[in-house]
Amino acid sequence: MKSNHTFTNISPSLYEEIKGFIESKHQIEISGKSLPGLAESFDILHESIKVHYYVKGKLLFQSSPGNKTYADLVSDIDGIFSLDSFETEQKTTDIPFDAKYYVGCDESGVGETFGSVFLGCVAIKADDLKNIQQIFDNPNIKELEEQEIIEKYRLVKEHCEIFETKCAASEVDETSKNTLLDQKYKELLEKAISRKEKLCVIMDDYGIKRELKSFFDYLDSQGNNVIVQVKADEKYAVCQAASVVARKKRLEEVRYINKEFILQDESGKKIYPGTGNAGNPQTAQYLESFLRLNPDKELPFFVRKKWSNVKKLLQEKSNQKLEKFFGD
Repeated sequence: MKSNHTFTNISPSLYEEIKGFIESKHQIEISGKSLPGLAESFDILHESIKVHYYVKGKLLFQSSPGNKTYADLVSDIDGIFSLDSFETEQKTTDIPFDAKYYVGCDESGVGETFGSVFLGCVAIKADDLKNIQQIFDNPNIKELEEQEIIEKYRLVKEHCEIFETKCAASEVDETSKNTLLDQKYKELLEKAISRKEKLCVIMDDYGIKRELKSFFDYLDSQGNNVIVQVKADEKYAVCQAASVVARKKRLEEVRYINKEFILQDESGKKIYPGTGNAGNPQTAQYLESFLRLNPDKELPFFVRKKWSNVKKLLQEKSNQKLEKFFGD
């Protein structure tokens, strides 16, 4: 193990999730020092590990090469969040031409501060595969605007069977991400493939665990094909179709939350929950305002309480109550 280990392309929301995972195991102390390009640094107390997160998405861990806690932590983060298990870009596996059905899976909302994680699944007859491929001419599905998501969902629905489910915020708080996704995907796929044969199932490798791997082994043994690859939603139209299904459901929920859970501050100004992303200024303002305006209330049901940015706000609220109590 080298004295430093770097993960790249870490979004602000994923960083908050990783930091929350670390805080569930260790005590940390945020550093007050700030350097150009550095978003945040913290020390893992009593373990001699330093962590630096940069605005361009680099996450750097530093410690002694012989520090077993450091090595185990980096390994756990790599496995749980499926960050750099593949050091080189994985080649795209050709989909089999003789399948009768193609089944794609993808999810939306995994790293957000509030709302559900939505899982989408589509089952496509072989004759309709070309129609789906023609819908997605841009491999970067994440660049789609809201109206494009809605329009592509309408087109996908014309050629696919659609299956969907969600993990509520409370479920995300209670269970590790990958274990929860494994459970939900297994349930979803069992519905999607019911009474179908000669399948090709394709999904993103988010770090699937033993239960889902065993299910895929069973499908293989029955003469089906299973393709699990990193960034499958950038390589396969069936996964892009599933992504649109999941993103449309997430979009609908975010719109509902922003319609039904508006705050009004002391001046009468309306404060909306925003996108739910940890880096969204609207979301940060909403959480801070809710705790200030409702000091004796629990956060709304759609907020993920275990996220580190939320835990930090709750801790600040608790400290303020103690200061007020002892001050009186």
